[in-house]
Amino acid sequence: MARVAASGEGTASAGVKSVAAVIFVVVMALVVLILVRARPAPEPYDPRSGQSNGARGLVLTLEESGADVTDTGDVPTADDVDRTRILILDDRLDDEQREAVLDFAAAGGVVVVADPTSGLHGGTGDEDAVGTVPVTGSESRVRRDADAEANVRTGDCTMQVLAELRGVFVPDGVLLPVAADELRCFTDGSGGLGETSAAFAVVRDVGEGAIVGLGDNDAFTNQYLRYADNAGVMVALLVPERGADVTFVTGHGVSARVEEVGSGDESLRDLVPTWVWMSLVLGAVAFVVFAISRSSRVGRIVSEPLGSPIAGSELVEATGNLMERAGHSSRAGWLLLEQLHRDLCRSHGVALGASLADLDRAVANRSGTSAGEIEGLLRSTVATRAGLAELTTAIDRVRVQVFGDGAADRASTSDPDSTSDHVIDERVTSS
Repeated sequence: MARVAASGEGTASAGVKSVAAVIFVVVMALVVLILVRARPAPEPYDPRSGQSNGARGLVLTLEESGADVTDTGDVPTADDVDRTRILILDDRLDDEQREAVLDFAAAGGVVVVADPTSGLHGGTGDEDAVGTVPVTGSESRVRRDADAEANVRTGDCTMQVLAELRGVFVPDGVLLPVAADELRCFTDGSGGLGETSAAFAVVRDVGEGAIVGLGDNDAFTNQYLRYADNAGVMVALLVPERGADVTFVTGHGVSARVEEVGSGDESLRDLVPTWVWMSLVLGAVAFVVFAISRSSRVGRIVSEPLGSPIAGSELVEATGNLMERAGHSSRAGWLLLEQLHRDLCRSHGVALGASLADLDRAVANRSGTSAGEIEGLLRSTVATRAGLAELTTAIDRVRVQVFGDGAADRASTSDPDSTSDHVIDERVTSS
């Protein structure tokens, strides 16, 4: 009963472990599935985001106006100044990229920077900075004309591409400080400020090109793009003619999109830290050392005797020696005849219980022996060592005739005594 109980407990424990293993595998599979299907949330001002703070609407508007829009994290080179214009809605560029933007503008390119906090257009855009004028507006649920929706009107506009517009709706931005000799537009803030020293759109000359700074990037998101002439400002600045190229630069500071995952030059091997590789190498070396230490045998070499290739051969040989010493020639002769009888019956397909006459006829018909030769040999008896030697010679002669020349090497009549001793040992051993 105790053994049965122990067996039952072992089976139950094994079942619990199996269930736990299955549950663990299922949970890990679900975790991996969730991680694989997880998609990062789009960030604000993402040109592919359809959320309220995204810029998908601006991209579609530019494309409807005839532009070919490309969003990328890299800044075009100075060789592209005649083919494309750059839009930076949210300045997440690093120092190297900002230098590339300035080089692009200096080569004659046009760059539109809508981030009021960017330093590319000459000012921080901070509300507390000297010369900036904060502007806020309340979103209206009622659709009105552009002039009624605008909270920053054209005012004293010296930018010809924007002079025909009526105004922009700025939800939370600033009017940037502007020098007297700089081009500007949208200088009339809400409440009739009439500030000509600050404007929503300013132009900074850089080399042979220009950087256009705008005082608010929220005005060009999906939520506020439809208000006033917000969409018209971007079309006028970026699409001088149909077929123009616009490069929407997001910078390297933004998170990678799903489409960009796996598109880099680094492999999984490059992502593994150096200390992980060192740990793996140390672990492999430790395993090799452990294997060598466990495989070595401490102490003297122990020789292991080989087993006898034929089971019982030593016993047969010892039995033959004892029979020889005791003078049992008749017994040895009987063993030799018994072995010959079995070999002849097996080779000629005769049953062991058949009569000697039947075996004699079968051997005579197939092997050409004389009639009665085999029967007479099998019926012979031996009483002396000389008779045993003669019997051995006769048996070898029959074996050569029946089984082939290979049997002749096992018999020799030159020395009856030595032959008898050799054949007795060989026949007894083979039996």
